[in-house]
Amino acid sequence: MPHKQYYHRPTVLKDLALMLIFNVAMFIIFQYVDLLEAVYQFSRQHEDIELDEIIPLTSTIALSLLVFSYRRIRELGFMAQTLEQLSLNDPLTNLPNRRAGQIKLISWCDKAEKDNRGFSVFQIDLDDFKTVNDFYGQSVGDEALKLVAQLLKNHLSSSTMLCRWLDDNFLVVLPNSVEQPPFDMAKELQQVINGQVMPSTLALTCSIGFTLWQKEATVEQLFHQAEDALMQAKHEGKSSIKGA
Repeated sequence: MPHKQYYHRPTVLKDLALMLIFNVAMFIIFQYVDLLEAVYQFSRQHEDIELDEIIPLTSTIALSLLVFSYRRIRELGFMAQTLEQLSLNDPLTNLPNRRAGQIKLISWCDKAEKDNRGFSVFQIDLDDFKTVNDFYGQSVGDEALKLVAQLLKNHLSSSTMLCRWLDDNFLVVLPNSVEQPPFDMAKELQQVINGQVMPSTLALTCSIGFTLWQKEATVEQLFHQAEDALMQAKHEGKSSIKGA
């Protein structure tokens, strides 16, 4: 049941404590006041009111309210789950967004620390993408971004991470491989994009900055290193690759 993960634990514990205190207090009162006997005697004396039907009815009403409350909690849980999924998704490219990338990279770091198996972070930026929007319009630029996202998605396996980082910037995380050094991986990613988007007009290219995970490295450090490497690549010119 997905709604469980959206419980606000302090509030739940507080409400449970209040319910426990209330019911313990009622139990103590009922020890001194024979309420049911009093109600029964009252119903016998006023049979025209039909309390003997109303009393069991309160039990079914309480049960109905319990079922109703539970169903509403489930609906709120599913709604919260849907909203969370939307908050982690880029609506244009249908890729995980920056927030989702940050969360996933934390799990990559944790797994790398545990298994002692490194990975590389690649930041991909389209060269002169502003030209596309300026000359062809925002809609053409959006289509170009969607195509880039699809090309990368088709090329990468399920064991990798791909997200739209910012505007025309994408983030890729790949497990390190002895057979293919990070620079070769970056070159391969570059070949997936270069010349494949708007080939008859601009033939877009991309520049890539990458960094390797090192033991005890934080997510923030990896982001900064990949970004610094990308900035160096952009300064060298179009279609450049630079490692941190």
